[in-house]
Amino acid sequence: MPIANIKCEIEIDYFYKNDKEGKIPVIFLNGSIFNYQQWLSTYLPAFRELTKDIYPYILYDYQGIGKSSPKNEQFTLQGLADELLGLLDFLEISKAHLFGVSKGSMVAQVFSGLYPKRVVSLAGYGIVNLLYPKLNSDDNLFIERYESLKTLNDIFSENINSMNYKRIVRTIYTPAVFQKEYSDLSLKEKIMHWILERRILPLLDGTPIRTLELLFRYYAQDIQEEIPFYASCIKSIENLPILLLNGTHDKTTPIELARDLNSRFKSAKLIEFEGFDHTSPNIKKKQAKAIMSEYSNFLSDIE
Repeated sequence: MPIANIKCEIEIDYFYKNDKEGKIPVIFLNGSIFNYQQWLSTYLPAFRELTKDIYPYILYDYQGIGKSSPKNEQFTLQGLADELLGLLDFLEISKAHLFGVSKGSMVAQVFSGLYPKRVVSLAGYGIVNLLYPKLNSDDNLFIERYESLKTLNDIFSENINSMNYKRIVRTIYTPAVFQKEYSDLSLKEKIMHWILERRILPLLDGTPIRTLELLFRYYAQDIQEEIPFYASCIKSIENLPILLLNGTHDKTTPIELARDLNSRFKSAKLIEFEGFDHTSPNIKKKQAKAIMSEYSNFLSDIE
């Protein structure tokens, strides 16, 4: 895959499908620790089908993810936005539509606030909202995940691979998805878990385990210091076309976050998906298609 060389010799792994003339490209922004393969099985096929494949699109990995440059310093909102800016400049793209999942929705919001002239529209599923009043409570899921990481100290120097990923998934993701430890899963849940493990390896493969530690510490602790910066970005995007999408059963970014953010914008539209959770659209094609159907309609309305 091609590599973009951006600021300070950072290399960003990306894929740019650019065979459509006259259309503004859509940038898909990854969630959490996943690489851009997270789009390939459900979201992207649905998007291409529903839009009749008329849009150029870009997939890319943040620094520290997949084949992009390793990351040693902590994540920051400014840094994540500037990576995207560097990629757009490298590709000589003046404006784009942004669609982010989870962390990607936050990156889209901040980028849009910092560089509004580079953004045509803003949309996302699994909405991050740092201004939600209860965000600072002790039930922050990432505090528990960050604590769980300490049991992986012996493999911190490794990249995620086929030999260690099951241990990582069962330590970090199983409690988050199933609300219980792997040993407590029922037979039916273990079958679902087996499917999850098969799906999740390509999304994590090659990423340094060190990045997990950086990201979860950021979510559990450091991101609180960035709330004033985030708030200033939010004030600058209220005039953009905005589509907020969220599942009603989402425990990672609960629906209340999207509702609160929607109330802060004059031009936003919120669509709630009954029964969807945070990760299920990555696995269930019908759910991804429902989300992309709303996004396709949103893009059509803008044009």
